[in-house]
Parts: sequence; structure tokens; C-alpha cells
Amino acid sequence: MVKDSSTENDSLLTPWLQALRMQDKEAAESALALLIETHIEPVIRSIIRFKLRLDKASRIDEADLTQEALAQWLAELQKLSARPDEHSINDARGLAATITYRVCYAWLRRRSPHRYSIRNRLRYVLTRQAGLALWTNDGKSMNAGFAAWRGRPQTPSDILRQLPGDEKFLALASRLITNQPKQREAKLNELLATIFDYIGGPVAFDELVNVAATLLQVKDELPALTDVEIGYAQLASGEDVEWQVEKRIFLERLWQEVRELPRSQRVSLLFNLRDSSGRGCLALFPVTGVATLRQIAETLEFPLEQFAELWLQMPLDDATIGGLLNLSRQQVINLRKSGRERLARRLKGFF
Repeated sequence: MVKDSSTENDSLLTPWLQALRMQDKEAAESALALLIETHIEPVIRSIIRFKLRLDKASRIDEADLTQEALAQWLAELQKLSARPDEHSINDARGLAATITYRVCYAWLRRRSPHRYSIRNRLRYVLTRQAGLALWTNDGKSMNAGFAAWRGRPQTPSDILRQLPGDEKFLALASRLITNQPKQREAKLNELLATIFDYIGGPVAFDELVNVAATLLQVKDELPALTDVEIGYAQLASGEDVEWQVEKRIFLERLWQEVRELPRSQRVSLLFNLRDSSGRGCLALFPVTGVATLRQIAETLEFPLEQFAELWLQMPLDDATIGGLLNLSRQQVINLRKSGRERLARRLKGFF
């Protein structure tokens, strides 16, 4: 029998949990089917379609991916029904989004392993090689270039796309362009420096991956895919339109102000973000389209895979957050308090 854990679980799960508690199998199956049809499958399908941009010929892949994501989501519900005292789901739709996001990336790795490898190598070099950098200017697109260029306007992508056919550039970079993996790895940082010197300004990371793959003759069975992120879906709601608009405007302003906080305050605040009932509400940002999961991870300066693991545990307690920041529990509390006070001052007109 499932105990009442409504204070810890998403209210969307309440009808299903109540039916399980009453041992009404038929009602539980009906409640679960309605939940999936109304709230979960729309999230899964929206993310798959926008993230992978599948054409009509790939509808079988879409169906398979939808079932894979749904199966993983149902596995989490099974854990909840089997061990309600140890397991909870405080955001059913956010859980579905996170799982689908992982399923999409696993599909990309399977279908485009060589290009995915180049993307990871470029990211590694840009974040480890002195003088090079990878950053976000507007919270949406990733830029790459020399570290001294942080904050400078992005160079038009058309200029970067022309490099594979630019004879002058190819003459400069010819010794660095090879399709031999071992030689390619050793010369990747030099190739990046040559590209940046030639372009003269920051470039979009997605376009850099495309150009590098072309120059290095990296090919997969799929055409190059951009890294456009849709970490949310438009979800049906009973709220009136005016309130939804006001809520989104507030969340957009809140997100802007949060991004201005010092990193330790951002982490202390967002990882413990709760509503008035004590439930985690960080998922409000991706659900409303204010910030995707990737953008939140980048703002908090956590690798995406690590952040995805932490996402399922939100909200985190202060001791866990302290461990992530190498700080004491009390320091985390103080940082969050300072962050809240600053946000209250900056958002005074919204309250």
C-alpha cells in the first residue's frame, strides 16, 4: 500500500497515488493513462521534435524515442510506488523533460558519434587550453574565442562558414588539417587559434563545430545538427492568460537578476529554490520557457551531465550544496540569504 506523501510529490500524481493507496487498480491505471496523455507525452514529444528536428522519414525514430523516454519515466514511478518512504517525485513534468533530454543526447551519440566526439574535444580544448575560452553572452548561445574576447560581439556566422572554401585561410591552416585522429588531437588547439586569428572575433560554438567537422573531414550518416536547445514544452494550464503573462514577465526579470549574482549565491539560491509548500520550483524556468536546462546549467557553471543528475534530486539540502561548493552548511545559508536580499531590492517593483 502507498502511504500519503502528497507534501513531497507533485500534485499531478495525487489521483494516481490515492488510487494506489485505496488499492483500486482500475482507477490507478485510468489516472496514470490520463496523466501521461495530458501532461507527460506532450512534454516528451515537444522536446524530441524541437531538439532533434526530425523529418517525416524519421517518425519511427520519434515514436521509438518517445517510448524510451516514457519507459524510463514509468520506471521512476515504479520506484515511487514500491518505496514511497524513500522515493518522491516533486516535479513529474520536469522529470519527463530531463529524461527526454538524456534520451535525445544518447540518440545523437549513436547516430553521429564522430561529430559528437569533435564537439566534446572542442569543448575540452576551449575550456582547458590557456588563452582560449567558451562562454555565453546572452544566456542563450555559446561563444568561443580567445579568453580576452569575453563580452565582445559575436562575429557573423556567414564569415565562419566560408572558411572551408577560403583558399587564403586553407593555406594558413593546411598543416593543421588532417583526418588522422592522433594528429588531429595534437593540432586541434593550433587550428582553433588559427581560426580565431583569421576571423578576428568571437564565433558561435555551434557554427565552430560545423566548420571544424568540415575542415577535418569528420562525417556521420546524419547531416550536421545545431545545438539549439528547447528544454521546455508549452504546457496546458487552467490559469488565465493575463496571469500567465504576468508570471512569465516576472520570471524573465528574476532570471536576469539571478544571473547577475555571484556564482556561489546563484548555486545556493537555485539549488534550494522552493515554493511556499516547500517543494522545488526550479523547473518553473524551463517549463515557462524562460531558461532551458542547458542555460541553467551554464549559469550555475556545472557540466550538463552532472547538472542533469542533480536535477532529479532538486531541491538540494544545504549540506549537499555546501559539498558542491566546498563550503560549510552555514556559509550556504548566509549566501542564499544575501542573494535573496539583493533580489528583493532589485525586484521591489514586482511585489
